[in-house]
Amino acid sequence: MKKLIVTAMLVTLASPAYAQLGGLGGALKKAADKKQAIDDLTIDEKEERQLGETVSTQIRQRFGVVQDPAIHKYVSLVGTAMAQQSDRPNLPWTFVVLDTDGVNAFASPGGFVHITRGALGLIRNEAELAGVLGHELAHVVRKHTVNAIQKNKAIGAGINQAAGGRSELLNRMAKQAYEQILENNFDRGDELDADKVGIQLAQKIGYADALPDFLGRLAERNKDQAERNGMFASHPETKERIDKGKAPVKLR
Repeated sequence: MKKLIVTAMLVTLASPAYAQLGGLGGALKKAADKKQAIDDLTIDEKEERQLGETVSTQIRQRFGVVQDPAIHKYVSLVGTAMAQQSDRPNLPWTFVVLDTDGVNAFASPGGFVHITRGALGLIRNEAELAGVLGHELAHVVRKHTVNAIQKNKAIGAGINQAAGGRSELLNRMAKQAYEQILENNFDRGDELDADKVGIQLAQKIGYADALPDFLGRLAERNKDQAERNGMFASHPETKERIDKGKAPVKLR
């Protein structure tokens, strides 16, 4: 009988502790779930390439590809030379010239860089080409698109509902990436960072900083348009980018 009384007293005294541990357990579970959600949105280099290839295919289908091997070779030589000076030289870099008069350039994850025929027509020299390609290379090197996807709450919220598992999740990521890239929908910090890194890459192989010249000429060309479009769709104000581009950039 005494043993039963002692046991009952111990259980009664321990109840608040169990309650506290229960609350702690709930907090730990929430933290674990949050970490799992972040892990689910983390992609390795192979998946990044797969994601970029899906997006690149969609971009090519939308605009078409210039059927001139000499143009592709020239753009690839300039782009590859800078890519080898980047923090990700071992990516299987791919450069594509899109068959459209629109002045634009797009980069998709995993090493895909696209530039339009219209942009090449506006570019006056190889240094300007290096500046434009360098900007797009930087988006890939710094994983701006991948990082933006990982921060997207809509993508994260859909993880548990993704019936197709990992494959379905990557498809959702590709859809989000395509929309972001096509609309040039990077935030201000990413755009300015891409300008800076792109200029560094161009300077490393001996090109003068000519991106501000190209941006200035493009701004003049588009000055009468009611809305910004193409390479200015969501970029920081042009004057700010030109001014920052003309400021000295230290090589890393």
